[in-house]
Amino acid sequence: MPPALHVEAVRGTVWNQIAPPTDGWTPVTLPDSWAERWPGFDGVVWYRLTWKQPAQAAEAGLLLHYLNMAGEVSLNGTTISRDESLVEPLTRAWNVPRYWLLAPPLLKPGADNTLLVRVSGLFAYQAGLGPVSLGPPAALQADYEKERLVRRDLQVLGLAVSAAVSAFFAALWLLRRRETAYGWFAVMSVLWLLFGYNQIATSPWPFASNHSWQALNTSLFLAFCVSYIVFALRFCAWRMPRLEAAALLVALAGVLDLWLASGASLPVHRAIWTLAGGLTIIAVNSASILHALRHRTSPMRSLAPFMAVSAATAAHDLLVFTQVIDSNIYYTTMSSYVLLLGMALTQAGRFVSSLKRIENFNTELIEEVNAAKAELAATLAQQHALELAHARIGERVNLASDLHDGLGGMLVGSIATLERTPENLSAPELLAMLKRLRDDLRLIIEATGRHDGARAFGELLAPLRHRTSQLLDANGIDCRWQVSNIETLELPPSQSLDLLRFLQEALTNVLKHSASRRVDVAVMRDGAELKLSVRDDGRGFVVDGTDKASGTGLRSLRARARRLGAELQLQSQPGETQLALRMPLAPAA
Repeated sequence: MPPALHVEAVRGTVWNQIAPPTDGWTPVTLPDSWAERWPGFDGVVWYRLTWKQPAQAAEAGLLLHYLNMAGEVSLNGTTISRDESLVEPLTRAWNVPRYWLLAPPLLKPGADNTLLVRVSGLFAYQAGLGPVSLGPPAALQADYEKERLVRRDLQVLGLAVSAAVSAFFAALWLLRRRETAYGWFAVMSVLWLLFGYNQIATSPWPFASNHSWQALNTSLFLAFCVSYIVFALRFCAWRMPRLEAAALLVALAGVLDLWLASGASLPVHRAIWTLAGGLTIIAVNSASILHALRHRTSPMRSLAPFMAVSAATAAHDLLVFTQVIDSNIYYTTMSSYVLLLGMALTQAGRFVSSLKRIENFNTELIEEVNAAKAELAATLAQQHALELAHARIGERVNLASDLHDGLGGMLVGSIATLERTPENLSAPELLAMLKRLRDDLRLIIEATGRHDGARAFGELLAPLRHRTSQLLDANGIDCRWQVSNIETLELPPSQSLDLLRFLQEALTNVLKHSASRRVDVAVMRDGAELKLSVRDDGRGFVVDGTDKASGTGLRSLRARARRLGAELQLQSQPGETQLALRMPLAPAA
């Protein structure tokens, strides 16, 4: 069983007092705050703890939960601990637990032992001495670990988490500027980080006194309250410019009041503004919870339970600050974990909701894409069918044109011959006429049915030249040909057929319409061009550049010229008509 401690206290006379006074000792109980016993006293108070150490105990553990603000500890006249500064600026050791393992040389087994604690403090900040425990080392070591966890480790962890969260939400706001709630939460976290540093700070640096440090700390708290109000409004998607402006003005007034107050009156001003800030936080949390209860779609619903915890810890810390609760442990800094956890879970919920919307959008998009693909496939199939139909119609038009220009021309010539001198035609001549018609039909079939490469144009021209010359001569038209430089000219079958049909149609027109006596035909290769010319001495006609005013023959000639990519020139007057075609030749491979 641990020995009973007898505790006494006496007020020192000066800050630098080395030894306690010999008289004036007053019995006290721990924890002790001298604000009521010696109101308004700033300085040194000596605490003397005495007990009789059992003779059988080899060693003992000593736990001092806290002293406020700085101090020195000695056991039986031997100093075992001393803070760095025992005068202003005082070492801020108010939240530092201390543990010692008291070895036998320091103890007096079976006799009275004295623990002397010198405390340098300021009455406005709950100056005094916390609980002191003496007993088995193992038990007190465990108690010390718990005290350090609550007073130091969790506080440091809370500040580190605040720093990380503020950086995260600041980056989130930079990426999504319209989400102003994230920006204000980042500002709020930074201010809370600076304010919460008071829990672990061991020096009032850069100030020369703890009064200035507390003025700064309370100013940060007021700024945090303003940012907390704006964050809650933004998070609820509310805009209250007047309330925000009023909160900012009140906070500015508080900051000015704190820094303009004199050192003696500063504690009172600090207490007032700290109480106002704490009540503001409780009010904001309460209003947010009510808003979440009234509006089911409010984003605050996910954050309301965590704000309830924040409100409870704020109320507790206000009671500790006003000394209604006899303690110096503040939970608000540690409860910041809860609010940060709430924000993290809220953000995670939003992220999951966004993922679901994206998945649904992807599903809808896939369905729409499949429908569009099916519609496109149907459209392409329809277009392909139309293209096939157009190709077939084109082939039929070309075939009709070839029949008109070739076989039709031969039939016209043959009919004209039969009409002119039917009685003079012998059987061999009639047979030759039919063979020419057969040969022309064979040319159409071969040209339209075979696509096995280019053929010498001269070889195809010779039969046409022979047949048309005979036909024209039989109808009293002198046909003269001039052919040059086409012996080695090879053309694709389609071009060869179009050229032959061009000549055949031109000569058929001469036979049918010109009433001429002579026609000159020229076919020559001139460099990279092939030139065709048909000139007669007939009656002529009026040249019209459009196909609408032209006959079937001229329209066919122009259509073939376009297919060949050639230039067609037509000149006509009484006594002379000339048709000229200039076709560029593809370069030799």
